[in-house]
Amino acid sequence: MRRRIVLMLIAAVMAGLSALAVVAYGHSADQRALNGAQGTWVLLATANIPADTTGADIRSRKLVRQVLMPARAVPSGAMSKLDESFDKRTLNAALQPDQMLLEGQFSHPAPATASPAPTFALPAGKVAVAVDLTVARQVAGNVDTGAVVTIYLTKPNGNDTRDQTTTVVVPRTTVISVGERPRTTAAAPQPSATVVPTVVSSAPVDATAGLDRYVVTVAVTPAEAEQLINGYNTGELHLGLIATPSTAPAPGARS
Repeated sequence: MRRRIVLMLIAAVMAGLSALAVVAYGHSADQRALNGAQGTWVLLATANIPADTTGADIRSRKLVRQVLMPARAVPSGAMSKLDESFDKRTLNAALQPDQMLLEGQFSHPAPATASPAPTFALPAGKVAVAVDLTVARQVAGNVDTGAVVTIYLTKPNGNDTRDQTTTVVVPRTTVISVGERPRTTAAAPQPSATVVPTVVSSAPVDATAGLDRYVVTVAVTPAEAEQLINGYNTGELHLGLIATPSTAPAPGARS
């Protein structure tokens, strides 16, 4: 029994020495391949790596391997390791098997952009609901931001579309926006050699020019929003302009 234990220990030691010999041989083979030149460790892709793959994915999936190459054959920017600093960076192009990893192949993640702020101020406790209406249903286009309106709903009674009923959906609300959000467009660059004359117009500039005036956004309560949306999808909405000091006709004006 004691002899068997001794033989097992000897076998284990021999196996360990064999493994060390294999590692040493592989290392010496890499050194011989350099032909006496100075070596540098680089990373090579082990498989096809698609663009936009993060450094974290490459490390976790073991998609690269280390190879010792002559320093004179290694381009600038070659990577010898892929650490956590590359976890959120992504490849800007796909890599083929055995292609060398370079720092320039990784792009920094795009900075998070804040969502654009609404173009209107929403009163507390209200929700903004936009409806698509024709100009006629907007009092012939006379409804502007800040106008106070009543919203009417017309629905047919049964299958006969000629038999209709009109009811008030929202008795009184304020229009907080007319038209869609303006799209910001960058000015086209002008050639430096071209002199463009500056024309100053005396006409006022309409900030809402070119916008879709058929969309009206109103501030309503949550309960009114339910009725308004349901009415928009089942019937026809009309706006009624309520007279306010800003919309009332001036004294002496003809009605």
